[in-house]
Amino acid sequence: MSTAPASTGFFASAMPRLPGAAPLQRLLAGDTAHLAARRAHVLRVDSGCAWVTLGRGPIDGLGLPGVRGGDVFLHAGDALPVPAGTHAIVEAARGMELRFVWQPGDAIARQVARCAGAAPRAAHAPAACA
Repeated sequence: MSTAPASTGFFASAMPRLPGAAPLQRLLAGDTAHLAARRAHVLRVDSGCAWVTLGRGPIDGLGLPGVRGGDVFLHAGDALPVPAGTHAIVEAARGMELRFVWQPGDAIARQVARCAGAAPRAAHAPAACA
């Protein structure tokens, strides 16, 4: 009998709420959400398993150079960058409830840079980095 390895990723519920970021969202087993990325986004799974279809499938792809469409499974702690102009269908898979965050990619990059000290800090440190 095998067991799933412990996640080493960040949980979305533990991440700070970023300006313009969506709150933690929930799908019951088998439910779907249709997400449109007008600009680059990141889909971050907090708990459960997500079955994600990008674009119109693997044959048509996303119409972007070097980026394939199709299906991918994400588990708790996983994050998937979604290019601008992409349509994503997210389903709560494997009979589990799914909790996820859909955030603009640039907001996440700025927060990570701030926490890593790569960007100039404001007069006060963000609470997430303290």
